[in-house]
Amino acid sequence: MTTISVDTSVLLSIFKGEAVGSEWLDFLQGLAETKSLIVSSIVVAEVRSFFPNDAQCLKALRALELRHSVLDEESALLAGKIFRSYRNQGVPRTTILPDFLIAAHASRQADALATEDRGYLRAYFPAIKLLKP
Repeated sequence: MTTISVDTSVLLSIFKGEAVGSEWLDFLQGLAETKSLIVSSIVVAEVRSFFPNDAQCLKALRALELRHSVLDEESALLAGKIFRSYRNQGVPRTTILPDFLIAAHASRQADALATEDRGYLRAYFPAIKLLKP
């Protein structure tokens, strides 16, 4: 079965009730009919900060049929390697390490990433398949 990793920005747009959130919700529900939807440990942590308690966070993730996928060592090492390259370029930093961890997780542990591409994904993870409604 195809596995789709879901980024924090997608989930927060849904949970905050943003206009684009309804498009994402419909899109994810369609994907869930034939694909396995996962979130990395980093996404779980970032999304948890939106909710007042663990139970509400987990309930919201489960309602979207999202399964937690632990970041493996290979993905963590890839993120660190690419982040080091990014930092060594000497340009102003606009992306933080958790973004690289999420992308590395998706590139190694999923078939695609549902996200709003902010440019760094295509630059640093050119092979990753990006999905959006």
